[in-house]
Amino acid sequence: MRKTLFLFIAAFLYSVAAVCQFPERIIKVTPQEALNVAVKACSDNKSQYDYFISETSVEKDNSLFHAVFVDKKPGAGWEHPCAYVYVKTSRLSSETTPYHIVEEATHPKGTIKMRPIRVHDRYGSNSKFKPRVAKLNANAGEKNSFSGNTYAVILSGGLNMESNEERYWNDCSFIYQTLRNRYDVPKNNIKVIMSDGTDPSEDMKNNNGEYVSSPLDLDYDGIADIEYAATKENVKNVLKSLCAKLTDKDHLLLYVIDHGGYDPQVKQSYICLWNEEKLYPGELNEWLSTGDAGYINILMGQCHSGGFVKALKGNNRIVATACSEDELSYGCEELPFDEFVYHWTSALNGFDAEGNQVTAQTDTLPTGALKPVTMIKAFEYANEHDMYTGGKFPYAEETPCLSYLKNSTAEKLALDTIPPTVDLCITDYTRRFIYASPYIWIRNQNDGRQNQRTEAPIVNEEHPYVYLYTKIYNRGVKPYSGEGQNLGFCWTKSSFVITIDMWKGFMNERYDEVNNNEIYGNTITTQRIKDIINPGDTIISERKHYFGGNDFDVASSEGFTMCVLAYLTKHTNRCDVPITDEGYADLFHSDKLAQNNIQIHAGKELSDSCKAVTLYNRFDKISNFSIRLLSTESSRRLLSKAEVNLNFPSSLVSSFNETQQAMDSVRMDVNITGRMRLLGSKSVIRKVQMRPQEAVPVYLTCNFNADSDNDTPETYDLDFVVVDNRTGKEVGGQRFRIKENERPAIDATLNKRQTDLGYETLSVVDCSEDVQYEWFDKDGKLVGTGSSITVPAGTDTSEYTVRITSKSDGAVIYRKSKVGGTKIIDTVTPSADYVKVSLKEKSDGPLSLQLSSTTSSMPVQSCDIAPGSTSCTMHVQNFSNGVYQMSLLKDGKVIDTRKFIK
Repeated sequence: MRKTLFLFIAAFLYSVAAVCQFPERIIKVTPQEALNVAVKACSDNKSQYDYFISETSVEKDNSLFHAVFVDKKPGAGWEHPCAYVYVKTSRLSSETTPYHIVEEATHPKGTIKMRPIRVHDRYGSNSKFKPRVAKLNANAGEKNSFSGNTYAVILSGGLNMESNEERYWNDCSFIYQTLRNRYDVPKNNIKVIMSDGTDPSEDMKNNNGEYVSSPLDLDYDGIADIEYAATKENVKNVLKSLCAKLTDKDHLLLYVIDHGGYDPQVKQSYICLWNEEKLYPGELNEWLSTGDAGYINILMGQCHSGGFVKALKGNNRIVATACSEDELSYGCEELPFDEFVYHWTSALNGFDAEGNQVTAQTDTLPTGALKPVTMIKAFEYANEHDMYTGGKFPYAEETPCLSYLKNSTAEKLALDTIPPTVDLCITDYTRRFIYASPYIWIRNQNDGRQNQRTEAPIVNEEHPYVYLYTKIYNRGVKPYSGEGQNLGFCWTKSSFVITIDMWKGFMNERYDEVNNNEIYGNTITTQRIKDIINPGDTIISERKHYFGGNDFDVASSEGFTMCVLAYLTKHTNRCDVPITDEGYADLFHSDKLAQNNIQIHAGKELSDSCKAVTLYNRFDKISNFSIRLLSTESSRRLLSKAEVNLNFPSSLVSSFNETQQAMDSVRMDVNITGRMRLLGSKSVIRKVQMRPQEAVPVYLTCNFNADSDNDTPETYDLDFVVVDNRTGKEVGGQRFRIKENERPAIDATLNKRQTDLGYETLSVVDCSEDVQYEWFDKDGKLVGTGSSITVPAGTDTSEYTVRITSKSDGAVIYRKSKVGGTKIIDTVTPSADYVKVSLKEKSDGPLSLQLSSTTSSMPVQSCDIAPGSTSCTMHVQNFSNGVYQMSLLKDGKVIDTRKFIK
């Protein structure tokens, strides 16, 4: 115990002596030491963070500290997690770790000037890069006729001096130059609200870490463009004042960049304004709702911007954000811009900030720098090229959001295109087959609201009318008031090719002339559309139309099919139909037109050529057309279950030439002139040659296979288009609607028996219904009708097919049988002077033998076989040695042969 106490006292005295010998010193903590402390305090083992240090010491708790700012999401906008690490500027020599304090934060305070101490070099030589947008050459394209109706507000809040980075100024300069130089938007139409506005004080930290005052000139023309500081009051006043004067023909672009955050107390995103003011979605929506602007287009690049979509969405608004409500937005990796908005602006400009023409990986942008780029396409392009979307970046993710009224005129909005806010339409002209629009249909009773499907018109003395129904859709972004639009109709007999003269009735003078009344049509008086139609809504218009005079004669004729063209017009009682250069209704480029050209076949009509469709050559010269069947699921199913034929008049047959590859998947019927069997869903008749002004009827027939019961009949559509071979353009089309019948199978048995020597009879027995028969040989040639047929058996096997067709609906079954291969000659015995022939059966009628040489030119020798005989001898003493053929004939037809050597 004494020893231990002694050692303790000795150690104490030694330490006191050491202190007296080496007095305590104060050591300055270097910025590098402060950085090392901050790295350790933030556990940045992978060196992912950016570090900034205060330019001067910071007083805190009566001590001086290095303030080290730690950006934990480099490249992201604010707000996001960060930290301040306060490290004492000095320490005692006895201290191993300087005293420090860690304060968690969401953005730089802006009250402490910082300089970078360890920051990732994001931009390298591009740190001083500035966007330049060349002025559009007025001679390079048409002048932007919408520039005077385009307005823009560019908002960059800045948050504070420390957070207001140079890249946000670049973003604003890029869109400002695009508006001015690319789209010629007047300066007075663009309002810029940025950080501290026109205050010359330092308000921005450039890419080198220096503090500067934001340049006021965004497009380098020597005129200040920044007018307002980004305070809530200024934003409110500018937006309300501007929106109040906008009209239905104007487009407002609100471009928001810089910082944003999320307030967990109210569960809302907000925009960071200058001096850390906050702008919430509801406030912004209230200010934008002033006035009656046609379109309001909002682009937001700040963090948490997706939280604004719900509050700002509207029928006449397009809202695009760089990220979702719970995400940050990020800057570019190599250029001092923000990633999403940079690509968005590049798409609108047609070139990026470096002057490279933009291209799309998919069919996002139109070809050519001067083609219009819609706001929707700009979003799609930015979303496609954003490096932070879809998991393309390892530790950052952006999910751009887009809100707009789908299938509306908002899809056409561009900086050089302001579409009408009310846009009624009656079709979708982008559909593959435009000649049978589902937007219009014909009914015999006023039941078209429940049964929105065309039916074959019934027109007679007791029923001289039809009902026409049209679905009218408001593709605009504002309601149609019930004024300003009229709906009109034209009708004609169903035709593959319909000219505007046929629609308007200008061809009616030919009613009693040539072409068998094939060309006939007329107009129907327009009526005003009185319903109120909200954006995205549809109404169904009903119209009862009576036929009179010649119209009635045509409409009540047998086999009449009515084709209808509906059109929208601002004019009363005027057939206002846009037409092509070739004289056809321009269905391909107008949603104000809708054509219903459907011929319906059901029951007995399936197999009877009772309904004609006109094929017309409107030109005063010989013309060639192609008729193509579109490959659809419906056509494929039908052709797998039925025989389908197009039947042409004999006047066109000479132009059909299979040997010249004039057809694909089509076979000419060898028995019926002009009948073309469609063999596949891509059938094409390439060369239909027609005389000047020729109009001919074309018929379709369809025969379903009835080998099995059909308890679930279907309806099929066959869609044909007509192409003018001279121009390669589609000039018409026709839909045939085939209604299958519910029916039992056709039962029938095919029997075969030998009726006399060398002949067999094929007979159909026990057929289950009233039918007709057609017999075909192996080449498809018709060789007989009736329930039975007698054919030579012959020595070679041959196949015959009977086509059994129901008289009620044309359904068919086939039965096949092989005949022949029967030997009647038993033996052929040659000698020097004669040849003896023995038969297996007695002759039952006049038979004869013919002897011919296969190796020389010896003349043919014949002899008759007596009835009832089984043998015959022919003298051949004058015949030379060689190979001979003995043929047995009955009624002049060879029924057996045998070769032998003499």
